[in-house]
Amino acid sequence: MIFSGFFFFLLLCVGAGIWASNRGRFGVGWFFISIIVSPVIAFILLAVMKDLSKDAAESVSGGQTNRAPAPPPGPVDDDYAVALEEATSGQRKAGIWAKAFTDAVGDKDRTVALYTARRAQDLADERNRRAADELRQTEEGRALLAQQAYDALPKGTCPNCGTVIPLDSPICPQPKCGASFDAPDGWRIKPLAT
Repeated sequence: MIFSGFFFFLLLCVGAGIWASNRGRFGVGWFFISIIVSPVIAFILLAVMKDLSKDAAESVSGGQTNRAPAPPPGPVDDDYAVALEEATSGQRKAGIWAKAFTDAVGDKDRTVALYTARRAQDLADERNRRAADELRQTEEGRALLAQQAYDALPKGTCPNCGTVIPLDSPICPQPKCGASFDAPDGWRIKPLAT
């Protein structure tokens, strides 16, 4: 009977440590706190304390937890119009025309359609490159491009505190956590489910 009571007490302490870890706190520390104080008091304290895991996820993603980087804009109507004009006027790009002709197996109408689609995409890519170059000229633009590059990195969660971080992070950036992922047999970042 005493053994089962002690086992239940230990199980509650482990539960407090796991819940603390899921709320962005140091789980092992909360396990020992619950042994010293009481698991019931530890659960009450955790319930009234702020959930740090949500704050960490918002700070990593810039306040938007499920934001995905926006894809660059594709071709617009004007791009297709310019590309079609090139295809029909003879002012076309030789490489793109040859590829379209090959893919169309000599069918003229299909060649024009393939050329128009490919050239319109090239025009959109050129416009996007120019826009990115203009953004790089300003401090705000550089910050935006850096944020977009960070958002595009594959992410995971720290197994110690639950913070969302890039998969290639050597340590957890949370000051209260500081978990290291460099050791060969140490912690590993858990990839986010896609």
